Amino acid sequence: MAAAGPLQAQHTAVIAGSVEDAETGEPVRHAQVLAEEANRSSRTDRQGRFEIRFLEPGALYTLHAWRVGYEPTTTRITVGVAGSDTSRVALRMSASPIQLQEVVVDGQSAPAIARNTDMDMGGKRLRQHLGTTLAETLSNEPGISMRSMGPAPARPVLRGVGGERLLVLEDGGRTGDLSATSADHAVTVDPLLTGRIEVIRGPAALLYGPNALGGVVNAVRGYVPVSMPSETQVVGVLQGQSVNDGVAGGFSVEAPAGRFVVRADGSVRNSGDVSTPVGVLGNTFLTTGNGSFGASRIGPWGHAGVSGSYYKSRYGIPGGFVGAHPHGVDIELSRRHLKAKGLLLDRIPRLPHLEFEGLFSRYYHQEYEASGTLGIEFGVLSYYGRLLSRTHTRRGNRLTSLWAGYRDYASAGLTFTPNTREWTAAAFQYQDINLRSLSLQGALRYDIRFVLPRDAGEDTRAGRIRNRTLGDFSGSLRLYRRFGGGFSAGIGGMRSIRIPGIEELFSTGPHLAAYAFEIGNADLGIERGLGVEAFAEYRSERFSGSLTAYHNHVRDYIYPRNTGQLNVRTLLLVYRQTGATVRMSGSEGSFALQMSPSVTLSGSGAYVRGTLVEDDEPMPFIPPLRGRLEAAYVRGKFRLSGSAEAARRQDRLGAFEEPTDGYVVLGGHAQYNLSLGRILYTFDLGVENATNVEYRDHLSRVKVIMPEQGRNIKLLVKALW
Repeated sequence: MAAAGPLQAQHTAVIAGSVEDAETGEPVRHAQVLAEEANRSSRTDRQGRFEIRFLEPGALYTLHAWRVGYEPTTTRITVGVAGSDTSRVALRMSASPIQLQEVVVDGQSAPAIARNTDMDMGGKRLRQHLGTTLAETLSNEPGISMRSMGPAPARPVLRGVGGERLLVLEDGGRTGDLSATSADHAVTVDPLLTGRIEVIRGPAALLYGPNALGGVVNAVRGYVPVSMPSETQVVGVLQGQSVNDGVAGGFSVEAPAGRFVVRADGSVRNSGDVSTPVGVLGNTFLTTGNGSFGASRIGPWGHAGVSGSYYKSRYGIPGGFVGAHPHGVDIELSRRHLKAKGLLLDRIPRLPHLEFEGLFSRYYHQEYEASGTLGIEFGVLSYYGRLLSRTHTRRGNRLTSLWAGYRDYASAGLTFTPNTREWTAAAFQYQDINLRSLSLQGALRYDIRFVLPRDAGEDTRAGRIRNRTLGDFSGSLRLYRRFGGGFSAGIGGMRSIRIPGIEELFSTGPHLAAYAFEIGNADLGIERGLGVEAFAEYRSERFSGSLTAYHNHVRDYIYPRNTGQLNVRTLLLVYRQTGATVRMSGSEGSFALQMSPSVTLSGSGAYVRGTLVEDDEPMPFIPPLRGRLEAAYVRGKFRLSGSAEAARRQDRLGAFEEPTDGYVVLGGHAQYNLSLGRILYTFDLGVENATNVEYRDHLSRVKVIMPEQGRNIKLLVKALW
């Protein structure tokens, strides 16, 4: 017991401070303040005060502060000097029409490593683009498209890749759903109460999975609290939109309870069929409900907490064309999710920063024909665990992680995919080195998976069902250089792998909601990709801009090839899983220009070209050249903007694809912040497709029968107190 005192004393320094409005000097309430190196944060109270405890005396910390309606600010402070364990700081924040992307570190997502987060959507930008799904919310960002079969099962596509090649995470962990396996399966994350959405690329993305050529999407929800609030904090949200008579509402509350923090949230969403410029797209309704409760113990030794959540949804898949059910298919799904998470500081020799995480989810999914007949059902039990050690030095960070998972997959109904168990294990090592203007990041990961079908030995149209053991290395390097005058540039490379999924290996049978008769390939091997990218960025007081170019070469690229044949019993097109060599090249960029103190012009664009190398033919479902331009006017607490989104005609087509015409879609948005007593209100009013133009998205599976949604008026009201 005698040794505990010195260990605890290493983390007894405190940063106590205040946040003020730079123009009025008034306290800024509800501002989030983060001590980056310690991965600890706090939120300001009614007097604008905050306190971050359990810091190391004499250490240098970088403080980030942000809040809706204000420009983020950063400062550095050395704590516990001049004979005092408490260091005081005053931060001043001001409104700014330019929002620059930044490296953000948060206890709910990745550890405090130099992640070079490519995109971090939060605050007013998240509210402006908040949609029904994560994919819709992100669809205006450079390099991000949206795969859809109606609005409910939409899923993001990064740099032309999606599905199993794109990890969609919740608080840095697996969601436990089947959204990556088929276009009709929805993501079990509602963005309404999401605090932030981030896209992580480069070496740090390998922490979450071995296939990170496109990147990782992480929705920060904060189910398990990791910091002690100074007072009870409540958030309420109400959203409505006209295009589908949609209404959504939710709340979250976080409160101190002695040495514990408790947190709860809940939300509901209900919307009808989507209206388009030429009529209503039938059977596109959506109903969801979800809630969670979590609690953590916070102390100088770190934190430990648990949470439980429940998600339930019912939605429609439209029909009425070749390969689809005449009246569509209804899908019901539910997910139960348990999570334990903790951090130990200086409790184990040579492991000063040790994190642990455990996840359990039970996912259940049913698909019904219009008659009410159950066509297919899935059930998945998932268990995941991770240990993560971080060591910080003056030159950089070292991160070591061990990860293990188990999935029990079962299906019934018209499907003939065998019930299968999967065991997965991985080891990960990350290192970054920072030398003034130069930063080098590297990561190495090894994954192995044991696939154990219960019907091993049977011969099917997918091949012989048998046990498979698949494993290999992935790795990445990135070099980043900061030059003078606000200019920086870098280059990176990655070797990725993707192990085929259960459905890709063994599926045989109709999948009505996916418009496909699916045949797997039991002989599929590991997909291996090599990618390089170069990027440059410039920032000044009035202008910011970035440009990235990339090239990926993937061997044994797994995809469902449309055979052009029709299964005569089900009238579904036959898709057979196959492996091919592909080449994907593209670029993306963005800029923001402050034309006057109140007016900002910003824009972004992206292009990707995919080719099947052996056949020298285009890859299917590749998004066209797209761009977006926005002009914004900011005056105090009021912001008004107008936008134009454009896409080029896509006539570079895969087998059996149809071309889509180019289009220009106009929109507008207004935001206002209002403080009444203790409550901060934010109002967001937007209009999408303001001219009700008829256009079709190339990645939509229903574009042959209906265009995209028509004019949509959206209102979002958020209250913080």
